[in-house]
Amino acid sequence: MIIATAGHVDHGKTSLVRQLTGVNTDRLEEERRRGMSIELGFAYRETDAGHSVGFIDVPGHRRFINAMISGIRGVDLGMLVVDANDGVMPQTREHVQVMELLGVRERIAVITKIDRAATARVAAVRDEVLRLQPGCEVFPVSNATGVGIAALRAGLDSRAAALRTRAAGGYFRLSVDRAFVLKGAGLIVTGTATAGRVAVGDTLRLLTAKSPMAGTKVRVRGIHAQDRPSPTGCAGQRCALNLVGDVAREDIQRGDVLSDPRCVAPGLRFDARLRLLADAPFALKHLQPVKLHLGARRLQARAYFLDDTVAGHGGAVEGDTRLVQFILKEPLQVCWGDRFLIQDDSESAILGGGTVLAPNAPQWRKRQDSRLRYLRAMTLDDPAAILRRLLVEERQVVDFRDFALSFNLQAAEAEALLGSPGLAGIVRVQADTGDWLLETRRWDTLREALQRAVEAWHSSRPMETGIPQETLLLRRDASVPAPLLAAVLDGLIREKRLLRTGGLIKCATHRPAVSPLIQDAWQRLRAFLAQGGFRIPLLSEIERELKLGQKVQATVIATALQAGNLRRISPKRVALPDVLLGLAAEINRLAVRQDSFSVIEAKTHLDLGRDLTIEILEYFDSIHFTQRQGNGRRVRDAALPQRILT
Repeated sequence: MIIATAGHVDHGKTSLVRQLTGVNTDRLEEERRRGMSIELGFAYRETDAGHSVGFIDVPGHRRFINAMISGIRGVDLGMLVVDANDGVMPQTREHVQVMELLGVRERIAVITKIDRAATARVAAVRDEVLRLQPGCEVFPVSNATGVGIAALRAGLDSRAAALRTRAAGGYFRLSVDRAFVLKGAGLIVTGTATAGRVAVGDTLRLLTAKSPMAGTKVRVRGIHAQDRPSPTGCAGQRCALNLVGDVAREDIQRGDVLSDPRCVAPGLRFDARLRLLADAPFALKHLQPVKLHLGARRLQARAYFLDDTVAGHGGAVEGDTRLVQFILKEPLQVCWGDRFLIQDDSESAILGGGTVLAPNAPQWRKRQDSRLRYLRAMTLDDPAAILRRLLVEERQVVDFRDFALSFNLQAAEAEALLGSPGLAGIVRVQADTGDWLLETRRWDTLREALQRAVEAWHSSRPMETGIPQETLLLRRDASVPAPLLAAVLDGLIREKRLLRTGGLIKCATHRPAVSPLIQDAWQRLRAFLAQGGFRIPLLSEIERELKLGQKVQATVIATALQAGNLRRISPKRVALPDVLLGLAAEINRLAVRQDSFSVIEAKTHLDLGRDLTIEILEYFDSIHFTQRQGNGRRVRDAALPQRILT
């Protein structure tokens, strides 16, 4: 069990921890000289039943609120300390707000210095504390005489025995709150593990200011968990990790993240549910700069309001709840469910706190209705319930890889979700480009929409073979990823409901309809090209000789190209496949006599002009019939023209 102290400066937090553990957590010379905690302090004790109890002693002075915030997150129990003479003070209330906002639900209160106060005064302070923390257990103690310490210790031991072991699911994550070099061991980093499990020998990724995105690869050489040597460390434990890697002590700052390389990548934006304090000194404004505290990290950010309405909440701590996107000044690794707290940019007031909903949030279309419905679903407490809401009720497409990363789920944990009640009949589409989930009706809708889009193209362009695949995939709902739509299309093609012909998609029953005018123009063009033989004319020559008109000529050529009746050999010439087959046969005859031939030799053999010969050879290069080698060419595949031109 991990316990964090909270309370006003000089109310006896450090003395209380010393009474409980025998350890003075004020390790800095300045702290001992001033009699005031500045940095986080740590101490441990073992219960009679063998449970390890760790204490995080946080500073009480307002100037060190940042250290307090970084120490309070992820603990099992908050221990509010109140001086019997002073009673509840401003920092007492502020620390309670911090615990509320960071999700520390289990809390007790300790009234100290009862040896210096009358019984009536202790009772009055008890009432104050219970108004601030209704229903919490209160222990009156004296750090000087030891009165009440045994009862407090017994109460903590009882809670430690009853505490359920925290699930160590997900990939390992730890926010560093301290780093130092230990003689004979090397670099040590400490923090509270928030997810997963780590073992000696594991490779982790250390995300620092020097390497905020890719991180630095480090190996775990040793572990102390809850102040004991251990082969492993897991979620819910205070861990000290001895690291080996290309990183120095001065590269590491409080708030750097140590995580499994398979965890979600850091980003500059995340979407969140934000609860604003009802008694904040001023209202948070759209895009207002704030100081964001997440894990042990503090950084600058801006709050972008995603929703236009607010939901009111009662109570002394909660005010309005908003969906917000935080735009960060530095990259940060976050996962769904991470708790955070915000202050104004000058750090003079706590404005609110909340929960991460979506890491690496989109910069564009972030306020679209489908996105807001997605985020509202993400406010549920259970990943399986969220999937049911998104897939069955909202009928949204879920990127399952992104979903698993957002929740920091290991592969087996993600797969297990799919067996949850209410998720029967979900279609899963797996491809190299992604892994998507969607409800059966949505799947059928996508298939029918593609089919109808192709049919509509045929209806509006009856003379064309089909719609270019790129054009078809661009005509999609923005909420449907293009790779998913491509996978849906591949399924329709496998079923032969649609056909793919040279990059064009067509219905299986479609035959291009050509008007009599175009049919007549095609007959004239084909005869003209056949008559010319190997002397393939320029498009301008065709226009001058046949006088079809630019629009008709362009239509007949486009129709013939799509049908495969013509081949474009350059921007200025088209040719009949039979003519190209004849030219290929002549090139094969030329190549039989010599390993390599030049443009001049091909020109002479074909009895054609130099420009036309070059265009023909470059076309043959493009289909891999011939290959250029310096100033010469060779035949790569003599049979290829017959295969692709017939």
